Amino acid sequence: MPSWMIILIIVAIYCAVVIAVGVFTRSKEKSLQDYFVGNRSLGAFVAFFTYVATFHSSFAFIGAAGQMYSSGIKFFATFTSCVVSPLMIYIIGRPTWYLGKKYNYMTQGELVGDYYESKALRYLVAIVSLIFLVPYLQSQIAAGGIIFETITEGRVSYLMGCAILYAVIICYILLGGFKAVAWTDTVQGILMIVMVWIAGGVILMRTTGGMDWRPLMEAVATQYPDRVLVPVEYWPTYMTSFISLFGISIYPPSFQRFFAVKNPKTLKWLSVTTPIYLIFFYVPVMIIAFSGVIYMPELSSADQVLPMMLTRYASPVLVGLVMAGALAATMSSTDSQLHSASSIFTVDLYKGFRPQASDERAIIVGKGFIVVISAAALILSQYNNDLITTIVTIALGGCLQVLPSLIGALFWKGASKAGAFSGLVVGVIVVILTQYVPAIQTPLGLSSGFWGLVCNLAVFFVVSKMTPKPSQATIQKFHGYLAQVNRLEEEGTPVEEAIAQ
Repeated sequence: MPSWMIILIIVAIYCAVVIAVGVFTRSKEKSLQDYFVGNRSLGAFVAFFTYVATFHSSFAFIGAAGQMYSSGIKFFATFTSCVVSPLMIYIIGRPTWYLGKKYNYMTQGELVGDYYESKALRYLVAIVSLIFLVPYLQSQIAAGGIIFETITEGRVSYLMGCAILYAVIICYILLGGFKAVAWTDTVQGILMIVMVWIAGGVILMRTTGGMDWRPLMEAVATQYPDRVLVPVEYWPTYMTSFISLFGISIYPPSFQRFFAVKNPKTLKWLSVTTPIYLIFFYVPVMIIAFSGVIYMPELSSADQVLPMMLTRYASPVLVGLVMAGALAATMSSTDSQLHSASSIFTVDLYKGFRPQASDERAIIVGKGFIVVISAAALILSQYNNDLITTIVTIALGGCLQVLPSLIGALFWKGASKAGAFSGLVVGVIVVILTQYVPAIQTPLGLSSGFWGLVCNLAVFFVVSKMTPKPSQATIQKFHGYLAQVNRLEEEGTPVEEAIAQ
């Protein structure tokens, strides 16, 4: 049997297993709370893996390896921010959980719109989130196409590979809802961390003859010294990318996990364990990328370094298993993004305009939107998708623009509706202009997400100082309640008493 067929069979079995897990763990209830946030019942184990698997998309396997292959260790330096950004899980996630639990919020738009007493702002947050979810979705489906095309040596076309990924994910999301997404993410999160280490170990052993990676690093430093240095002129980009990647915790699929966990202790657990997982994950990715620099220096597309290195140096069975891990990284993000997009459209837009609609009807609408937006991403994935991580970073920078309005709702009584609205509009416009208009593209070499956030915060603060604040009743509803929670925690009193009042 040809190697490509063995690999394809293993990947097909994996896809079948994922569908089975999704169906077996599907939500039994028909409420929006159950379908979109799993009745806020996620325990620490599943919450951890669904968060890190959502966090780790195709850029973890395909994009990050591609960027390290083409840019060297400076890209690895940028992603040290992944170690710090999980601190936002507890800083932002804790008050978000308490507010969501008490007032039944399921999306950022619901929370922000309620605080600023503005349906228009709720709709704007929803639309901005959906706009920046689409390019991320596009990159994930594209990664699936790259994987299928590479492992079958072109016998499964890029388009067909994209379509297969699309079909598998749609199947278990439509059948299962949030719980299916969370449990399949758990399976995928375990698989991808195991497989990336196996892949890194096998490639290192086959290329250097042992498990000591120092000869590899010495070879890269000697033959390609630019790949192991972070130039001084790169540091501004590094620091601003560091800031932009705080958008990971604000990104709607990640943020939705704040509403879904069982209690705030789970969020504290996530903020501690997530950086450990991330550090542990990127070491073998760097080994694979640098091995490619030495042994396959002329790749036409940097994003192909992982699958091409595997097909050259590993057995077909191992290639199939590792590619299943790569698909796991892709699918675990794509399913969360699709589910999050569905919740945003259904809860913020559909229910916003039709509040009398039943939960059953709203879920049907949400499922229909999953089909529509994933089809749009499938179509867009047929356009240029080189260096997938670039697309991901733009999406994160765009979603980061919701942060100032969230800061107001969670921490600052001086924030106003006009400040939040105008800041968000300005931030998004600046992100788009500094990313795509050549004359002002990434000024001073700093990321578009950074420039958007700077302008956003400035407008948010200035306009808020000059315009009316939310009503005293709303401020008490949010900040008064959170102050009560903090006081009870300091006293050691069960916080459930505050939630029940």
